Amino acid sequence: MREILRRVAIASLIAAVLNAIVFFVATQLSGPLVVTMPDAMELTVAQPLIFTMLLGVLGSGAVGYLALRTAHPKRTWVIVSIVALIVYGVPPFASAGIVTALWFNVMHAVAGIILIPAVASALPENSQK
Repeated sequence: MREILRRVAIASLIAAVLNAIVFFVATQLSGPLVVTMPDAMELTVAQPLIFTMLLGVLGSGAVGYLALRTAHPKRTWVIVSIVALIVYGVPPFASAGIVTALWFNVMHAVAGIILIPAVASALPENSQK
């Protein structure tokens, strides 16, 4: 489990830095990213950076821990992570404009591309039970 947590921390940090870069690209191409619910708020680079780290560590740690308790940890991790990433991509369309929601989904994809394989490589194919 320690190796998984180490990978989660490193991958979350890398994803957070990449999402900060995506944020800067997004604001240069599309203007300010604005969340409209509960109140209109223009985002700064701190939000993608912090939330990628926080949610990357918490989400990956929790799902990785659960995956280890299944018959096929690696497969469980990949499937649950991809489904969660897809489901998590829907709420931005309800709480932000289309452009901001699309950029949020780009950031989700960046985090997934970094985190999913990093954690999967530390998980066994089959349970050791």
